[in-house]
This record gives sequence, structure tokens and C-alpha cells, in this order.
Amino acid sequence: MKRSVRWIETRLSILPVLEAFRASQPPDRISLRAAPPFSLGRIAVLLIVILVLSGFGLLLFYEPTAEGAAASLARLHDERPAGWLIHNAHRWSALLLVVTLALHALRAWIVRAYRAPRDLNWWLGILLLLTVILMGATGYLLRWDIKAFALMDLIVSNFSDIPFLGRAFVVAMLGEGELERVPLYRGYAFHVWIIPIFLGSTLTLHLLVAWRQGLAETPTWWRKWRGRHPNIRWPHLLPGLVLLTLVIALSLLTPHESQSGPSDTSLWPHPDWILMFYLLPFWVFDQSSRVIGAVVIPGLLLVLLIIAPMLGGRISNRWGLAALSALGIGGVIWLFGQTAYMGTQVPMQGCAACHRSGILGGAPTTLSEFRIRDPDWLIAHLLEPETSILTPYERFEGLP
Repeated sequence: MKRSVRWIETRLSILPVLEAFRASQPPDRISLRAAPPFSLGRIAVLLIVILVLSGFGLLLFYEPTAEGAAASLARLHDERPAGWLIHNAHRWSALLLVVTLALHALRAWIVRAYRAPRDLNWWLGILLLLTVILMGATGYLLRWDIKAFALMDLIVSNFSDIPFLGRAFVVAMLGEGELERVPLYRGYAFHVWIIPIFLGSTLTLHLLVAWRQGLAETPTWWRKWRGRHPNIRWPHLLPGLVLLTLVIALSLLTPHESQSGPSDTSLWPHPDWILMFYLLPFWVFDQSSRVIGAVVIPGLLLVLLIIAPMLGGRISNRWGLAALSALGIGGVIWLFGQTAYMGTQVPMQGCAACHRSGILGGAPTTLSEFRIRDPDWLIAHLLEPETSILTPYERFEGLP
């Protein structure tokens, strides 16, 4: 073993890199309860590895054409050994990655790792989070079913009117003019080539900066909470093993989603739970003010994260941190409360509980439109596919 290491070292000189990696490890004396917060970054890297491996498996069978995209995924589920497991692992890893990155950012906020000289890595982390979200959106397009059409309508409806960058973003994602095949081809290029290359480069830089700087100095109350434990190494690996078990369990136990065409009335389309946090503001803002929920609120949150290092001591003191923490906790309570309320409405009103009457694929709006209508109208609305289900390309004849 030593001879092998010496042989590699004489040719690649990797010992300085390994030493830098060890410098970023949590303290040797670490308690079990402190292991998960310090392992969120490594958990995210593990999820990215699972995404890459399962993505290679999907690439072998996926057909990036308008005629064969949904059919190739259906064949992967029905005909290929463990094809459904590969697809489920890819989907659940993507959803868990967004949650893990959000928790990782929260831990960095709590230990004040956004302050100089770690502000550079804070900004790189925000860029990574946005890149992962964009990659998830392009993955939705590759399904090429009713969810893909709904996503295209959401992008066109909510981003076209943004000054300066809105229309440019829509054209870059979906093309310009007739939106038939271009979104699929562009989504494939972004999801398989462009975004992974950018993500890999940014992640490498993020890790190098983290290795160079080491762990952030934690607040006193955090050091008291995490406690101490005899010198052990295995807790560092425990969160990753738990996560890997969770991904496998979710992939095995949760049924895979059937591929549904835009005129299939047997399936009620619904967004993945991770997207509910973006769609919930539409329950408060009506059609005329939807830009507030779609752009203004997410934009303000993004600006707050970007300028956090510049604010310095204003948010590092006890009162500033307490105010922001209270705001964040209140926002989370509101989001989960709205989600629970939506859950009580959907069984009673079906698709109409979330979507306006013009198109099921559009963004949710307030329920006032449906409360003024009688049950007979709702039944007729759901029984007529041409008015209740998005027909192929009908909404995408051109950009506004």
C-alpha cells in the first residue's frame, strides 16, 4: 500500500491536496449530534455523485425527440431491468439535493460563515444553489409530458414581463417563436452538457476555497450545544450512509410516476412537493399581481442572501440575527400552513383547487374564480378534455 501511494505521489504530488482536505474535516473530538450539520456539504456531494451515475444510466435509454421522449421513459420503466429504480433514484436525489443545499446554507448562516474572508465561498454557494434549481427545471422539460408543458407555460407566463432579463431568459430556455421541439432540444443540451460543466467547475472552486479556509469559527452557544466525544471517525460517515439508505428506500418504496400525455384525463397533474414553496405565493396574489409572488419575493430573498456579507456587523449582532431568524421561522410556518390548507382543498375541488379555469398547466391563483361557480360547472369543466386539459402545443404558438 505504501509503495502504491509513493508511486502515485512521485508522479502527481497529491499529498498537499490530501492535507488540505484533512484540514477541512470536522474536529476529531465531535459528538454524534454535531456530525449531521458538519456533513451537509459532503451529503450534497454524495447526492451529486448519485445523480451523475443514475444520469448515465438514463442517457443510455433516453431518446431526446418530441416523438420518443415520453415513450423512451415508459420503456425504461416497463421493459428495462431496474430501469424504474434508476429513474426514481435520479428523481429523489435531485429533490433531496435542493433540501440539503438549503440546510447547508442555513448552517453556514448560523455559524456566520458568510462574513469575510468566507464571503467568496458564500456567493459561490448561492450560485451553486441557483444552478441546481435551474438544472432541475431543465430535467422537467425532458419528461415531455403534461408537467413539461405546465413548466413551459409557467416560464412564459411569469418571466416574460420581467424588465431586461425576463424575455432573454425565456428565449434562452425555450427558444423564440413556435415552441414545439426547441424546448426539448435546449433542455437536453442544458441538462446534459452546459449546466453540468458549469456546476462541476463551480463546485470544484467551492470545495477548493473551503479546503483552503477550513471550518468557520462557530458561536459560543453552538460549541456548547455540539458537545465533545472521544476521538472517533465513524460519525463523519454516518450521515452519508443514512442518506444513501434513504435514497434507496424512497426509490424502492415509492411508485414511479406514469408518463402522461397532455390529453390524458386519467391523471391529475401536480407539481413535486419541492415546487410548492415557489407556487404557494400565487394563492395570495391574483393574476394582475402575480409578478409579486413569482419575481419580487424570490428576488428580494436572493438579494438579501447576496448582500449578507456586505452588511457585516448589522446582522451579526444578537438583535439583527434574532429578527432575521424570526422572519425566517414565520415564513416557514406560513408556507407549511398554506400547504396544509391546499391539501384540504384539493380532494374537494380536484384540479380546480389550484389552477385557474383557462389552463391546468398554469400557475395556481386564488380560489375566488371557482367559489363563484356552481358544482355543475366544475363537473362539466373536468369532463371536457379540450377545456380542462392542456392540448399539445395549443398554448405555445408563440411568445407574447
